[in-house]
Amino acid sequence: MSVFAAQRDRWVLWLAPAVVAGAAAWLGAPGDPPIWGPGLLFLGGLALALVLSLRPGERPRVDPVLAFAALAALACAFGLGASAAQWRAASVAQPAYIESEEPVRVEGWVMAINANDSGPRLRLLVRSIEGQQSPPRLVRVAVPRAGVLTPGRAARCRAVLGPPAGPLAPRAYDFSRRAYFEQLGATGFSFGRCYPARIEPPTSWLDRHKLRLAALRADLSAEIQHAAPGRGGTIAAALITGDRSSIDADTNSALRDSGLGHLLAVSGIHMGVVGGLVFAFLLWTFSLIPPIALRWPVKKIAAAGALIALSAYLVISGSSVPALRAFVMACVAFGAILLDRPAISMRGLALAAVIVTLLFPESVLEPGFQMSFAATMALVALFEMLKRAPHQPALPTPGPLIGALQAISRGIGAVLLISLVAGLATDAFAIYHFQRFSIYALPANLIAAPIMSFLVAPAAGLAALLAPFGHADIGLELMASALDMIAAIGATFGARPEAVRAMAQPSELALMLCVMAMLWACLWRGPLRLGALAWFAASAAVYACAPTPIAAFDSDLRALYARVSQDGDESWTLMAGRGRSTYARDRLGAMLGVSQPQIERLAAPLGCAETACAWRSPSHTLSFALSREAAPTACDAAILITPHEVSDPQSALCPNAIIIDRADLARYGGGFIYEEEAGALRIERAWPDDVRRPWRAP
Repeated sequence: MSVFAAQRDRWVLWLAPAVVAGAAAWLGAPGDPPIWGPGLLFLGGLALALVLSLRPGERPRVDPVLAFAALAALACAFGLGASAAQWRAASVAQPAYIESEEPVRVEGWVMAINANDSGPRLRLLVRSIEGQQSPPRLVRVAVPRAGVLTPGRAARCRAVLGPPAGPLAPRAYDFSRRAYFEQLGATGFSFGRCYPARIEPPTSWLDRHKLRLAALRADLSAEIQHAAPGRGGTIAAALITGDRSSIDADTNSALRDSGLGHLLAVSGIHMGVVGGLVFAFLLWTFSLIPPIALRWPVKKIAAAGALIALSAYLVISGSSVPALRAFVMACVAFGAILLDRPAISMRGLALAAVIVTLLFPESVLEPGFQMSFAATMALVALFEMLKRAPHQPALPTPGPLIGALQAISRGIGAVLLISLVAGLATDAFAIYHFQRFSIYALPANLIAAPIMSFLVAPAAGLAALLAPFGHADIGLELMASALDMIAAIGATFGARPEAVRAMAQPSELALMLCVMAMLWACLWRGPLRLGALAWFAASAAVYACAPTPIAAFDSDLRALYARVSQDGDESWTLMAGRGRSTYARDRLGAMLGVSQPQIERLAAPLGCAETACAWRSPSHTLSFALSREAAPTACDAAILITPHEVSDPQSALCPNAIIIDRADLARYGGGFIYEEEAGALRIERAWPDDVRRPWRAP
C-alpha cells in the first residue's frame, strides 16, 4: 500500500498527457469526428468526475469509486484536447486553392524569406491572385533570386501555384497539415524574378504591424551580419532574429549530423538561457543594494524582469510556434516564482503542456513539441529523484585546491548527466521523425552547452546593453566568435562518416508504447516506475518485429526503392531518383533505414533496361516501366509501376497485374508494398480513400 500511497499527488499529472492525446487523436483521425463528439466527451467526463468525487459520506481507504472518477477526469481532459484541436481547425479554415497549370499573377507583401538548397522562397501575405475571388491568406513562392525584395515590401510575381503537398509516403511528414494551420494556402515557383510593386499597405492593423516587425527583424539581421561577418554572424542572426536564410548548407548539415541542429531554432534552450541570465543578473544586482534587498522581494522583481526580457525576445525572434511554446513554458516557471511556488516542478510542466496544447493543438504532432517536453520532463524527474535522495553528511573542507577540483568534477558530472538524460528522452522522437541517430550528440552537446551558456548568452547580453550607445559590435563579435566555435565542433563531429546512424522509421504503435514508458517512468514515484521497463520492452519488440516493405515509391516516382535478393543476401536497390531534386530520394531512403552514403552508392537491379525493369520478390515479380510503350511488355508482373498514364483499360492491358500509373499516383500518392507470409501483396498508400481532412487536397 505504501507504493500506491506515494502516488496520491501524482494522479493529477496524467491529465496533461490526456489533453495532448485528445488533440493528437483528433488531428490523426482519418476523418473529422462528429462536431458534437469532443464537447460531449469533455462535459460528460467533467460531470461524472464531479459526481463521483464529491459524493457525501465517509470514504474507505481503498475507494474504487475514486478510481472511476479519475478515469472520468482523464476522459474529460481527452475531450478538452480534442475540442481545442477542433476549434483551432475551424478558426484557421479558408477556401481551398484551385490549382492551375498556367502561371498567374500574384500580388502581396513579403512576410519572410526562407532559403533551402534550391534557392530563396518568398512567403507572401496575399493581396490578390489572378483568377481567384477568395485567395488564400499566405502563399510561398520559390524564386531564383530575392533581389531587392526584403520582408515588409510589396511584391508582384508570376507563378505557378498549387495546394501544399501532402506526405510523400505513409507515415511521412504531412506538410499540408502544417500549412493549413499556418494559413499557407498555396506553394509554387515563379517564372523569372519577383519585382517590387506599388500597392497600398494592408487594411488590417495587425497585418501592418506584422509587416513592420518583419522589416525590423530583417534590418536587425543584416546589421548583425554586417557587424560580425562570417559563419558565426549568420548563426548569431538566426539566434536573435530567427532568420536562418543566410546559414550555408554545409553548416546546417554539420550541426544537424552532430546533434547540434536544435541550437539553430529559437526554442526552449534559448528562452531558458536568456530568461535565466536576466533573472540571475537582476537577482544578483538587487541583492547587492541593501535598501532594495531589505524592503522588496528581489526574487519576484527579477522574475518579472525576466518575463519582460523574454517578451521582447519573443517579438524580435519572430514569434514562431516553437518560440511561443518555449515562452509559455518560461512564463509558467517564472509565474511560479511570483506565486511563491517551486519554479521547477512536474505540475508546472504539466500546466505548460496543457496551455500550449490549448493554444496550439496542432503542435502536438510536431517533433519540436514532443522533443522539448520529453527532455524537460526527464530532467524534472531527475531533479525530483536527486532532491528526494538521502543526503550524505557534510565532510570537512578539504582545502581550496581539492575543493575547487571537486566542484569542477561535480559540475562536469552534472552537465554530462543532464545531456545524457535529455538525449535519451529525445532519441525515440528523433528516430521516428528523422530516422537518424547522432552517435556524437552527447559529446558534441557536452562541449557546446557551456559555450552557449557562458560565452554566447553573456556576449548577447553585452551587445544588448551597448546597443543604445552604438557599441553593440563588441558583443556581437564576441558572440559570433563563440558561435563559430560551436559550428567548428559540429563540423568536427558531424563530418565523421559514422556520425549518423540510419534507422528505419518505427510504427505509430512502437512510438506510443515508448512514450508511455517515458510517462510511466517520469510521472510515478518509487518502485512503480520500474513498470516502464515493460512498456519499453513492448515498444522494442514491436519495432523489431515490424515487417519490411519489398518496395517503396513517392507520388511523383522521383524515387523507387526495391528490395532484391542477390546471392542469398537481401539489399536495397534504387530506380529513378536521378533527377535534379534528391529530396524524395533521401527522405524515402531514410524512412527505410538506408543511410545517405548508401543511397549515393545504390544502383538499379541487374538486368534492367533503359525503358523497363523487373525484379523478383520471394513470391512475385514486380515491374517498373519508364515509358508508356514498355508497359505492355511488363504485364506478366504482379505489380506494374509506371510514371505514365495507361489509357487502355486494365482488363485489356494487364488483366492479372495491379497497375500503379500516373492517375493512381495522383489519387493515392506514394506507398509501401509488403509481402505477407502467405505470399499475398499489401500496398499501403500515403493518401488512402478513407482519409478525409480539411488539409488534404481533394
